[in-house]
Amino acid sequence: MKPAIPPPPMTPPPRPGWAQLEMFARMTDDAVDRLRTAMEIEDFEPDAQVLHQGDAGDDMYLLEQGTVRVTVRGHEQTFFERALTAPAVFGEMALVMEAPRTADVTAETPVRCLRLTRLVFNDLVRRFPSVGEFLSRAVAERLLEQTAIQHVGKYRVIGRLGAGAVATVFEALHPGLQRSVALKMLSHTLCFHDRFREQFQREAQLIALLNHEHIVRVYDTEAAYGTHFIVMEKLHGLTLDDLIQQGQRLPYGMVRRILREVASALAYSHQKGLLHRDVKPSNVFLADEERRAKLLDFGIAVSPDASATAAGEQLFGTPYYMSPEQIRGLQLDGRSDLYSLGILAYELITGEVPFDAETIGELLDQHLHAPLPDPRQLRPDLPWDLEEFLLRATQKRPEERFVDCVQAGDFLKLATELPMVRAIELTTLAISYHPSRRQVVQQALEALRLQLEPVQGVAILHAHQHSLVPERE
Repeated sequence: MKPAIPPPPMTPPPRPGWAQLEMFARMTDDAVDRLRTAMEIEDFEPDAQVLHQGDAGDDMYLLEQGTVRVTVRGHEQTFFERALTAPAVFGEMALVMEAPRTADVTAETPVRCLRLTRLVFNDLVRRFPSVGEFLSRAVAERLLEQTAIQHVGKYRVIGRLGAGAVATVFEALHPGLQRSVALKMLSHTLCFHDRFREQFQREAQLIALLNHEHIVRVYDTEAAYGTHFIVMEKLHGLTLDDLIQQGQRLPYGMVRRILREVASALAYSHQKGLLHRDVKPSNVFLADEERRAKLLDFGIAVSPDASATAAGEQLFGTPYYMSPEQIRGLQLDGRSDLYSLGILAYELITGEVPFDAETIGELLDQHLHAPLPDPRQLRPDLPWDLEEFLLRATQKRPEERFVDCVQAGDFLKLATELPMVRAIELTTLAISYHPSRRQVVQQALEALRLQLEPVQGVAILHAHQHSLVPERE
């Protein structure tokens, strides 16, 4: 008997024409299918009125077949008129704004539309937040159109600075102060997570109170168009990611300084009760000619008592830089950000991320189990202190890393200051103790650190080793 011939693999059905529009480009096939299933088909004969200017609107339309004419009328004159031919979208802002229609839409040919009401849409994105991805692009384009909304609260949008998976950043102007700011619009896929929305509102005020020379200044927040906007200082320069992509290799002294500045920013935010959770090169800005490090994007920051998935069922962060405990969804502390800083440091020094794979699952598994690749294979001249920093900051177990970002910054301080003196003295102290006395020893060491830290020319290197005393035969 011949073995059964397996059937040929099924070819997935082509995406609908409207789903190939730019505003739907980031949606998965599954999200497109869910959106299509939620919509109702409506047909219109030529000259039929689809939308009336001035009417209240609570639904959007996807034009599948035919042509419609969009007309904006003023007092006794027509301001704007154009034809839309399928595939096209109109009325989409009704899903996030309770405002009158701004135009008449009339069928020029036989027309078939897919209609989506706000009520159905809101229910859909509560269950499947990824369906709301297209709204971020729709709102972004409307903010930039000369005839569209152009304002977020009191801020007037004047251009786009950048866009990513989590946010789109605009340049905006405060009309009263005439101050140029960066306006970050969070993705609608985040904002439709109920727990993320609650967490963001809870932390927004605290984020705005952060005041540190190496953290981008946040001035304000706004809620509009179904999402949240963060109003920040506008910086001039480039990100670490820009620098890495350009293939630039920084002097090791500058690498130490940047890492210490970011560690200082993280230590400050941790003391204020915030974890960053997304430390990566694109979130470190090198400002002005001095290239001072500025830590960006506390948009997904959480309190230390929150787990990695506290913002919702989705795992937030960037997989290339996630700590093992963040991947596992465990409770986090500052050592999780420290791990991400170690991965960032590896990429800054070598020009490559230490872990990479064809799938997200394989990449996360490397963070959980694979040892850090030897950085000297790519940078044979790597100084000992930077190599030690990489190894300790990226340990799989948090307790085997630096105690916190303060200690990590202090570790780099020694190599920074040694070139300033012609000779040094080194005192080594080893303390052995029973685990039950750990707290007493740690308190004594912390007191010593606090006493010597302000002294110029003194650096403290602290390490802890856990070992078992062998049994006597």
